[in-house]
Amino acid sequence: MNLRQLEIFRSLMVNGTTVAAAHHLNMSQPAVSNAIKHLESVIGFVLFERKGNQLVPTDEARTLYERAEPLFQLLGTVNQSAEDIRAGHVGRVRVVATSEVTEALMPMAMAMFLTACPEIYVTLDTKPLHNVLEAVESGIADIGFAMDPGERHSLILQPIETLRTVCVCAADNPLAALPFVTPQDLVNDRLICPLSGTRIANLLEEAFRKSSLVYSPKVEVRFLNAAAQIVQEGWGVAILDEITAASGRYADLAILPFEPSIRRSLMAILPRQKTLSRPAREFVNTFILEAGMRVAALREAGANGGGTSGPEQ
Repeated sequence: MNLRQLEIFRSLMVNGTTVAAAHHLNMSQPAVSNAIKHLESVIGFVLFERKGNQLVPTDEARTLYERAEPLFQLLGTVNQSAEDIRAGHVGRVRVVATSEVTEALMPMAMAMFLTACPEIYVTLDTKPLHNVLEAVESGIADIGFAMDPGERHSLILQPIETLRTVCVCAADNPLAALPFVTPQDLVNDRLICPLSGTRIANLLEEAFRKSSLVYSPKVEVRFLNAAAQIVQEGWGVAILDEITAASGRYADLAILPFEPSIRRSLMAILPRQKTLSRPAREFVNTFILEAGMRVAALREAGANGGGTSGPEQ
């Protein structure tokens, strides 16, 4: 088994069809099919079963894919390093963050950092949470930022801010007149909430259960900025974190504290086995400063009647 065979196998696993894999690899479809057949003969077991017009990976194929994926992540890191050297980007910071963090905080933090360190080259990638963790763990990214990332032995989680959960609704919704919103207030509204199985969704479900109510969102989203955008289009109410709600893109919506209070932890995600470069440390410090200023401003606005949650108790 060689790396090229694994690359073709991986492309087929990711893309689902030999036609799509061939397009991705700039190969012919028969060449992909023949490569997979040859790989199966080398390893001695079947990788794909044909069901109708679909190729379905076997359990053995899924296991092989999981074991091979770290190899390709490492290869991606090597390729990126070669590209950095070729382009002269020796002072580089590779940042990865979830969608909410990218939208609400990253533009300001990046502008502040690049103003102070104009010689540094920065890349920013936006990914789902599990991919953010994997990117830092594998070395594809130097640092990551996310909310409620969960513990991983290979990563260091550096707390930045504790964020409250808020309810977002249209300005003419009766909820907008309330000092805060509870599960009882939401029984007649169409809820847009975080994806089931996430920590925040589990906490919301528990809050509804303690109020003797059924937690039954009409829409579930992975990225909470999408929830705010749906409300902005005139449909439903959303429950999300205060930073996303008050990012400046939803100024026409009312933002109310949600009770019982549910806190979310904004974290920097750092590699445990690797010392951060000086530029990466500077970027983390800049992000922490920006996040602190933004949260303080939000809570001051809330204390002065600006519609967001008040200061921490």
